[in-house]
Amino acid sequence: MKADTEGTAGSGIDPVTFVRPELRALKPYHLDLAPCAHKLDQNEVPWDLPRRLKRAIAEALVERDWARYPDFHADVLRERLGAAYGWPAAGVLVGNGSNELLGVALEALTPIGGEVLGVEPSFGLYPALVRKSGGALRGVRAASDMRLPLEALEREIERDPTRPVLLCTPNNPTGAAATPCEVERLLERLRAPLLLDNAYGEFCNHDYLPLLHVHPHLVIFRTFSKAWSLAGLRLGYLLADPRLVEQLLKIKLPYNLGHGTAIAGAQVLAARDVAERRVRVLRGRRSQWAAMLADAGLQVFPSEANFILVRHQASERLRDGLEARGIRVRDVGGYVGLTGCLRVSVGDGRSLRAVRRALSEIGRGVS
Repeated sequence: MKADTEGTAGSGIDPVTFVRPELRALKPYHLDLAPCAHKLDQNEVPWDLPRRLKRAIAEALVERDWARYPDFHADVLRERLGAAYGWPAAGVLVGNGSNELLGVALEALTPIGGEVLGVEPSFGLYPALVRKSGGALRGVRAASDMRLPLEALEREIERDPTRPVLLCTPNNPTGAAATPCEVERLLERLRAPLLLDNAYGEFCNHDYLPLLHVHPHLVIFRTFSKAWSLAGLRLGYLLADPRLVEQLLKIKLPYNLGHGTAIAGAQVLAARDVAERRVRVLRGRRSQWAAMLADAGLQVFPSEANFILVRHQASERLRDGLEARGIRVRDVGGYVGLTGCLRVSVGDGRSLRAVRRALSEIGRGVS
């Protein structure tokens, strides 16, 4: 064994060179996962799933035969999602978080060596997902008010309507959202798919689902990670024209959902009132958080999500001061156009009081 190791090390072969150059240039996605008292950096809801639901999921999982593979495509869950949203089950696809499904769709729909249109700033994984699919992401810059640059995006589409569009609305990390009419204007000009990442859709005042009935090139991605308190189980879904989903099934890995995740999705769908109550609470508290952050002297941007983007000239000291008090927020200052910005998840009342107290304590040091 020692000789083999030495032989490999001395062969002069660097296995990293076998990786495609454009992928070697990427950086791994990373966040600080150390425990903290108030975790406000990953846009999770502040409440775990009720124990009665967790017990029901666990009991159903115990009864399942673990020696047998799960269903190829989690068809029972697809049927229940279709029934919940009035959409054919054949037009539903489920996966390990919506990011897996974004990857599947981009692999199928990105022209090799071509462009995918998007906006900047937006979700940090998008460039890597597009690059992995053989394309390049062309971002349209948002204005200083962080509104989605839809008019500029529309002009890009008119210049070449055959490029797929990847649009996050409400947008992460800004919280800005497009109206259904604005999305429809893009769809009317496009001759390519519009991949609409609607991960924060439950917290938004806009519903894009009716657009599916008239625009077969629209694909909507949603997740159980946020409003449904299932971030730890990784479950997402997409809704699209059944003809397109039929093609995506060919490249999605079979058995991509284990028994546990599929059961959990079905159970929480049957208890939708739990998520709906939590969404109502967080949407109400969003304005409280925005007012509290503004009162502390931070520039607050409008949000349709369960987080708020803020800017401060001393954002790093503010971030560190909060961290020292057990409060973790997301520093997004490295994103295009977001110098001095932090993203703060809307938390529960305990977190709100802690942040208010912390901002008061460190206020002089960051003024």
